[in-house]
Amino acid sequence: MHIMERINAETITGIALAFLGILFIYASTVNAIWATILPADYLILAIGAAFIILGMWEVRRKRTNYVKEHSHH
Repeated sequence: MHIMERINAETITGIALAFLGILFIYASTVNAIWATILPADYLILAIGAAFIILGMWEVRRKRTNYVKEHSHH
């Protein structure tokens, strides 16, 4: 199985958003202005996690459909 069959755009987007959310949360611990938007940082992190889950679900769905289409029963 190729690497591109295990990772897709949704997963990459989710990883990037989760990393950005974690980075923003860290920034809010060292800067008072960033601390004012802390709820938005958690929202970015949650959206990133949702994209990762969506990406994993899509890969699993495509793999299941591929197996069903190419089975020799």
